[in-house]
Amino acid sequence: MRRWVLLAAGPLLLAGPAPATTVSARHNTHIAHARILVDGATVTARVRMFRDDLQKAVKVKVNEDSASRVAVGAYVGKNLMVTADGTRLAAELVGSGGETEGDQPVWWVVVRWKAAKPVTAVGLKVHVLFETFGDQQNIVVLSKQPGDERRSLYFQTGDLKEQVVKY
Repeated sequence: MRRWVLLAAGPLLLAGPAPATTVSARHNTHIAHARILVDGATVTARVRMFRDDLQKAVKVKVNEDSASRVAVGAYVGKNLMVTADGTRLAAELVGSGGETEGDQPVWWVVVRWKAAKPVTAVGLKVHVLFETFGDQQNIVVLSKQPGDERRSLYFQTGDLKEQVVKY
């Protein structure tokens, strides 16, 4: 929907579309979305969250610089835990960047974990932003390849149990 404004210019009254603003309205939902792919011995996730929420959690400005990348990588590695067949895997931040969802700045990260052998059971603890927001919700779409076997998982603040999916 386009907003219109009236401008008074001396004796003339002008109407036209309102200028675009760069300030977005604050969101009142605290949610992160993860798409996680299990393919052989590799688990890869793309996690998206509101940029301002992530900045509040990591306590640094989230952008492309190395200090931000280190802070975000450490934070995600600590709060997105993956086990393969009962063994905890080490996270590797593969990439990150910003985009806009509607009028909201969003930050995404791609994280990878490697197991010693093909994964037959994956355990997840997706606790990103739990310590920051009491109403945080994290939604995960888990896909096992080959075959694109999908499962959806839901995590909320206070629920710290590992959820395990067996293939």
